[in-house]
Amino acid sequence: MNKIAILDAATQSVQYQDDDGTEYGRGLAVKLLKQYMTDNVFVITPGLLTGTPVPCATRATIVGKSKEEREICVSNISGDFPQKLASMHLSGIVIKGSCKDKNTIIHIEEQKISFLDFPELQGKSCKEMVFCIREKWGRECAIIGRGPASDHYYPISSLFVTYPYGKPEYSCPRSSTGAGLAKIGIRAIVLERNQYFRGACENREGLQSSGKRLAKYILDDPICGGALPGLGSITLLHLLKNEKNLEELLQEKRKEEKEEIEKSGERINYCCAPMCVIGCLNRHSKGNGNIYSSPEESEIKAAIERCFAQDMEKEQLESCTTYLSQKGMESGLNMIELVFAMRLYFDAEKEKPSLEQILQLVREVEAATVLGRVLAGGTRRVCEVFSDETQIQGRATKKAVTKERDYQLKIDLELLYQEIFLFENLGICIFSSFALLNKEEPLRLLAELYKDKTGREITVEEMLQYSAQCLKQEEELWKELNIGNNIKAIPEFVKVLYNYFENTKN
Repeated sequence: MNKIAILDAATQSVQYQDDDGTEYGRGLAVKLLKQYMTDNVFVITPGLLTGTPVPCATRATIVGKSKEEREICVSNISGDFPQKLASMHLSGIVIKGSCKDKNTIIHIEEQKISFLDFPELQGKSCKEMVFCIREKWGRECAIIGRGPASDHYYPISSLFVTYPYGKPEYSCPRSSTGAGLAKIGIRAIVLERNQYFRGACENREGLQSSGKRLAKYILDDPICGGALPGLGSITLLHLLKNEKNLEELLQEKRKEEKEEIEKSGERINYCCAPMCVIGCLNRHSKGNGNIYSSPEESEIKAAIERCFAQDMEKEQLESCTTYLSQKGMESGLNMIELVFAMRLYFDAEKEKPSLEQILQLVREVEAATVLGRVLAGGTRRVCEVFSDETQIQGRATKKAVTKERDYQLKIDLELLYQEIFLFENLGICIFSSFALLNKEEPLRLLAELYKDKTGREITVEEMLQYSAQCLKQEEELWKELNIGNNIKAIPEFVKVLYNYFENTKN
C-alpha cells in the first residue's frame, strides 16, 4: 500500500499514513491541503499513473497556502521528481509548519526522510543550487526548490524543478510560486533515487500494452506529434487562428527534427521526463547548438515581442529575450508576468521603453527596492499602485477561465474542465489534450490504464464523476476562503484549448 508522508517543519518530524488509493492526483492534493490548512502547508501528489511506464504520465500536482493568506497556489509540474516520488510508493507529501532556518533541505531516500541544514545555498541562483545539490547527492537526484526571488516572498517568484541530468537542467514553471515554500523555510526537496517506473501496479504487462496504444494516439496527432506545445501558449494561440500557418509550421518542424542538435559531449533533454513522447523541450530546436528550456523560454519570447515590438529593433528584442530568460531562470521568477507588469509600468509613467530601462527594472526587482517589489507583485499590483492611471486599469492578468465566455465551443465547458482534471488526477501531461480530449477511444484507454494500475474496474463516466467532485471540492474551498465565487483554478493552457475547440474541424 502506498503511503502519505506528513512532515512537520517546526519539529522536523515525519509521520506516515496509509493511502487506500480512492483519491489521487490533484483531488488528493486539495483534500490534504484542507486537512492541514490551519498552518503553512505545501503538498505534492504525483498522478495516479505517474511512476509507471505510461506515455506522458509524468506529472505531479503542487498546492500550497500560507497560514495568514487567502491565496492558494495550484501548480502542475513535470521533470524527474514526480516519477521518482511515485516510484518510492509515496502518493503524497505534506509539509506543514515553519523552520527557523531558511535554507533547510528535505532529503528523501528509501525508508528515510531527513531535515538538513544547507546554509551554502543562501544567495545562490537556481542553477548554482542545482549544481551544489547534485554535487552532494549525485547527478541523478531529483529536486524541487525555490530561487533567490522567493526570499522576498514575491508573488511572481517560482519554483524550480529539475529535468533528468543533462541540458537543460531545470525549469521554473510559470504556474508555480516559491513564496509558499519560503514561508515554511524550506529551500529545496531532494529525492535521492536512481530508478523510474517502480510504482505499484496490478497488471504491468497490460499497462505497458495499453500504454503503447496511448502513445500512438498522441504521436499521430499533428500538434502533439509535431511537438508544437513547446512553442508556448501565446505562439500557439496565434497559429491556431490561421490553419495555413499551422500546417506550414508543422512541415518546418518535421524537417528540423531530422537535424542533429550539437551535443558538445553533453546529454540533451528533448523531453521534460522519461516516458514523455511529445518532446516539447528540444524536438523543435534547430540544429545550431542552442538548447531551449521551452515552453517557458518560448513564452517569454512571445511576451516580449507582444509588449515591446513597437519600441525596439529586432536585435534589441532578441537581446532582451536572452537576458530576461536567463534572469528568470537564475532568480526563479515568472518572467512572463514581469514582462507584462513592466509594460503596464511604462504606460502608467507615460515612458517609451528602451532595452536599458527594462534591464534597470529587472535590477530593481533583484534588489527588492520599493519599485522592484511593486513590479514583482505582478500586473495586479501595478494596477493597484497606479489606480489613478485609467489607461492601464482592466489590463491586469486574469485567470484563463475568465475568458470562457468569449468563445463558442464545440465541447461543453464543464466536460472540458472535468477532462482536464481527469488528466491532472492521472498525471497525464495537458499538452496531450489535442490527441486525447473529447475523444471516445483514448478516454476509454485511460480507463483501461486505471484498471491495469489499480486492479479496480472503472468507467470513463466514473472517472469524470470523480473529476467533477474534485472541481466542486475546490470551488467550495475558494468560497470558504472568500477567494471568489465560481473561479476555477484551471491551467493557463486552457486558453489554447478554448481556441482549439472553437476552430478545430474535429
